[in-house]
Amino acid sequence: MSGFGSGFKRVDGVPEDAVRMAWILDQIAQRSAVRELKAFALAELAPKAGEDALDVGSGTGEDVAALRGLTGCAVGVEPSEGLRAESVRRFPGLEIVDGDALKLPFDDASFDVVRCERVLQHLADPAQAVAEMTRVLRPTGRIALIDTDWGTALLHPVVPGVYERLTQALLADSANPYAGRTLRALLADNALTITAETAATWIEPQSGAREGFLPTMIQAGAANGTITPAEAEALTQTLAEAADRGAFHMSLTMYAVVAVKP
Repeated sequence: MSGFGSGFKRVDGVPEDAVRMAWILDQIAQRSAVRELKAFALAELAPKAGEDALDVGSGTGEDVAALRGLTGCAVGVEPSEGLRAESVRRFPGLEIVDGDALKLPFDDASFDVVRCERVLQHLADPAQAVAEMTRVLRPTGRIALIDTDWGTALLHPVVPGVYERLTQALLADSANPYAGRTLRALLADNALTITAETAATWIEPQSGAREGFLPTMIQAGAANGTITPAEAEALTQTLAEAADRGAFHMSLTMYAVVAVKP
């Protein structure tokens, strides 16, 4: 799971936060880059009937449901009580358990298929998480990691100095902002054999100048003192004027890597 930058935090049973997080996940799931990487990972994992599948950080449960439809046996791990409840509401009978990616609540060699999407960027110790996923994977089992690299974010037009400060604050406040570029290394360091990898570019629509991640980032920057209210207003106006003439651009790169356990 993942949200709009560092504003996406764990839910601890607060219903209104769970609603907001589910809404954010729904918005992200509509992005073409996310859909492309989901489809790539699923095709490469090739889950088969009778196999056991695991989705780490299962969010609203859609990927667990997809795995269950293919294998007949899938479970999600999600630390948010609110999102676990939302998953079961959307997909009755779905198995979603409380758990931590750094200490998965399963025995060794329990799964044939493991996937983890947009979770590692939120973890201070992604290596431990991937080691845990490797531990619960059976020999010849497949694993797919999907994540964003916030260091690839591009914006045009910008107010000189303002966006740089916002970006640096975002990167500093994120647990693991460069997660995407490390996926291959995390898998290779666990002696897994890389079988496929790809990337997709997330390009914001022109409406992204006025709604979604970017305005939220600008507002947060003004609220926490990263930029002044006047700078926030100037950047917001610059982006809105660019969008009005179809000249706004914001993009970042997401990566997916698939591997097999020998």
